[in-house]
Amino acid sequence: MKRQLPKGDFVASKKLGRRLSIVLVLLTVITAMLVPLLSSQRSDIGMQNLGTRYKVGELADEDVFSPSSFQFVDETKTNALIQDALKSVLPHFSYALRPTNESYARIKELTAITAENAEQEFQVLKSKLEEQNRADSGNVLGRISSLNDQQKLMFFDALRQASNRILSDGLYTREDLSRIQQDGYTTFLIDNTVSMKGLDPLREQSVSQAVTKDRMYAVLEDVFKAYLSLDASFQPYLLTDTLALLLEENVHYEEVETLALRTQAAQQIIPQTVSVERGQRIVTKDTVVTKAQLLLLQKIGSHVFHYTLLELIGRSIFILLATSVSIFVFIQFHHTERRLYLYLNLMLFSVLFSLLALFALTSILQSYSIPFLDSFLPVLFAPLFTAHITSKKRLGLVAAFLLACYATLMPQATSMTFFFSLTVSGLSLYFFQYTIKRLEDLFNWFYAGLSTSFAALALNLIVGLPLQSLLPLIGGMLINLTISLVIVEAAVPLCEHIFNIPTAFRLSELAFSDSPVLERLAAVAQGTFNHSRYVSELAYQGAKAIGANAMLARVGGIFHDIGKADHPEYFIENQGSENKHDDIKPSLSAAIIKSHVKLGLEKGREAGLPQEVLDIIAQHHGNDVIQFFYNEAKEQAQSAGVDVKEDDFSYNGNPPTFPESAIVMLADCVEAASRTIKRPNHSKYQKLAHSIIMGKIERGQLNDSQLSLTDLDHIEDAFVQTLIGRDHHRIEYPDEKIENPKSKG
Repeated sequence: MKRQLPKGDFVASKKLGRRLSIVLVLLTVITAMLVPLLSSQRSDIGMQNLGTRYKVGELADEDVFSPSSFQFVDETKTNALIQDALKSVLPHFSYALRPTNESYARIKELTAITAENAEQEFQVLKSKLEEQNRADSGNVLGRISSLNDQQKLMFFDALRQASNRILSDGLYTREDLSRIQQDGYTTFLIDNTVSMKGLDPLREQSVSQAVTKDRMYAVLEDVFKAYLSLDASFQPYLLTDTLALLLEENVHYEEVETLALRTQAAQQIIPQTVSVERGQRIVTKDTVVTKAQLLLLQKIGSHVFHYTLLELIGRSIFILLATSVSIFVFIQFHHTERRLYLYLNLMLFSVLFSLLALFALTSILQSYSIPFLDSFLPVLFAPLFTAHITSKKRLGLVAAFLLACYATLMPQATSMTFFFSLTVSGLSLYFFQYTIKRLEDLFNWFYAGLSTSFAALALNLIVGLPLQSLLPLIGGMLINLTISLVIVEAAVPLCEHIFNIPTAFRLSELAFSDSPVLERLAAVAQGTFNHSRYVSELAYQGAKAIGANAMLARVGGIFHDIGKADHPEYFIENQGSENKHDDIKPSLSAAIIKSHVKLGLEKGREAGLPQEVLDIIAQHHGNDVIQFFYNEAKEQAQSAGVDVKEDDFSYNGNPPTFPESAIVMLADCVEAASRTIKRPNHSKYQKLAHSIIMGKIERGQLNDSQLSLTDLDHIEDAFVQTLIGRDHHRIEYPDEKIENPKSKG
């Protein structure tokens, strides 16, 4: 009788519930994975269609909003910056030591030719030049040898001066300069790698000022004028031809270095990103579509909603982790509850319903090109429904956490979606609770709407919500809250009826509305009925003192003795001067007393009471001994010389298995025993309550009740205060003398 289902049926029901939970968990996980993917695919297709449907210059036939916040790289601007960075790196040239030294060596060898062996030395030099692929096609050496000694001295002096100048300033190839000019450069940087003292390591130089072999005459014109003024027979062109023959270009274009520097400059360019906020208007109805708008539509369609394989794996792991944690916490909060799997399944059903509603909502909004806001997320129904069904707000928060995790994966989600979902769900759970007056529901709706709207506004402003979306945000929040409440108000009574769940509303109906079984009890057993009412109040106060389900304790107390309606005369509270037990054996009396528990269960089932209330009826005496008749039977057995079995005088139930049941048991005993106290006071009530509670502990009746010693102390205090209030004293009024008006004359 621990549970009113037969043990086999109970085990089978529990297994069925567990299997259904596994199926629902898998279905919820799969749905949580598919909804964001399907939503993103629909968004992808829709935005791609818009990108191909419109053309530049056409009129838009609808407003188009960005379905999500995202960023993309503006390749046009980025490439322009990269090209600017490449152009900003000037070509790099550098002096070469080897050609410089070889050029000086050739000049030195030529100027070192003496008059005595001139012909032979000229021939040797000519051979060396030919070996170096420097053929004297212009007969430069022959023309020099034809000069007289005085002319040679002046010529060699001019040669040394001109070669120093040319090699110091740098001799360039025409091909290198032409190449950088073709690339659009008019200046370049030269690196002084030879020992050019007084020059910066890098200096900028104009292409027009660079010296090549075909421009040496113009560069040395001042030198020529100086020597011509000394000797009119001086030959400038012979000097330039000699320089062209003997000098080697000693400044080279460092193409590899220049390319590396340009690559480095390009890499330092930060990609130019364009940020698009969720809800931002991309195209306005009846306006001309621009090239930039069309490009933006194409970017949204091709870039925003694609997931990589690693992202899909990460999302799957996140969903599995969030679901596992939520279910674990749910079970830990409710692991002692008989309806654990029923409540878990209902919570999963509500989450699954919310996910489907989320997919339907996103599809509708996309069809009408309405920007999606966080306040549209259908995340309020599941937490409110779970909290109302289980009568535990913390389980509603578990559902809120799970939905918040799922909503975060939607393609329209922002960085605040998780916090938004959890915050508005928590506020709704805080303001909506069981109420008796309908006007309180209206106030609860107002306070919840005000607080959730403020939270939605604050959290969305953090992510840069456009000002034009503020009104839709608040309106969506109020509509969302209202629709969720309407669905909850419809779904909770339906589930109460189908599964006979003792919600706060159902318990209130049982506690305060007329019931045929209670009406019959009041009619045939007024004493038991009054006793039950007092037990109900004691149990309510005791449960309230420890934070247990006070309404369940109240209903259990009012119904716990309904089985006495069949034989009321055998219970002392309904007896007058005659006691039916005086004429029967103690064993029969005990059997009649025990039967009221079984009869109460039968009547409770017929009345459709929730299983928790039936459990209280079955457990309110546990397996305790009916002490009065047991003692009487032992006295009779001693005189007759026979034995008495304690089991024959014990109740057939199991001790209480949950706090409310144990509280009703204690309230029943305390209320009945309190009637025997003469001239009651606080001390007597406290002693009575304490002795009864300790007796139940000693007899093992509270071992499975989940009550701690601290809980029992609080319950004891609550019982004493309630009993004192019940038996309060009143002043004694003097008898009034009523005069007969007819006696006055």
